[in-house]
Amino acid sequence: MSRGFIVLTTVVLAGALLFFQPTSQVCAQAKKKWKYTGNEGCKCHLSPGCFEGEEYKKIKHSEAFKRLQTPEEQKDPNCLKCHATGYGEKMKNPKLTFLEDVACEACHGAGEGYAEVKNNYEGKGKEAFNELLKKDQMTARKVQYDAGLIVAGINNAEGTVKAQCLNCHWEKEDAKDKCPKVGVDEKTGKPKVFVFDEAFKKDDHRDQDEIDDILAKMSAGDKAKWKGYVEKDPILNSPLKPEAKEAKKKAKKG
Repeated sequence: MSRGFIVLTTVVLAGALLFFQPTSQVCAQAKKKWKYTGNEGCKCHLSPGCFEGEEYKKIKHSEAFKRLQTPEEQKDPNCLKCHATGYGEKMKNPKLTFLEDVACEACHGAGEGYAEVKNNYEGKGKEAFNELLKKDQMTARKVQYDAGLIVAGINNAEGTVKAQCLNCHWEKEDAKDKCPKVGVDEKTGKPKVFVFDEAFKKDDHRDQDEIDDILAKMSAGDKAKWKGYVEKDPILNSPLKPEAKEAKKKAKKG
């Protein structure tokens, strides 16, 4: 066996392993270079009529910064880590040190990475990425996740949707890291706590995409091959809100 063949085989195998490693392992360092753009960088998802954007506007995350009522609170790192987005990270606007509210990037990662991948996919531009999205949605998903896209329950470091939520929320009344401004539950008279199942149903903003049909038909082998890029939290297989499916119907008609 020639030395050249051995080298070539090693390179090919290494490339294959890199391709199918979970995003968190492959791109942890790459993600850090992306800058936070703000919700204006999420024009498609937040455009009028888009289900995800419409749902976001309804939840308290979209007004989280208003809870910080004093100048001291609006500068306190302990408050900003949960009531703002990107605190301590790089901003697209150099005049900012954080973005108000729990915006898209608070849960999904810095937006600059998505824009860069989509607008310069393989150096060919947005059209090339859109073409990939039509022909091979799983690879398109991989490309985006590798660039920095984070979806709780699929490739977030915490593993599940709930675990990511618990970075800022708390389930126990005596939790050491709970917000000192927490209110009292009117029904029980006790400090409010985070009830995940209720919160997920209320704040769920998943919509019905073509990739959902692809995932539903995937074999166990295919799911293993795409480990790190398919849903691993069972709650992501729960029924969508009726209005999410309705939004998809309207989009097809339009």
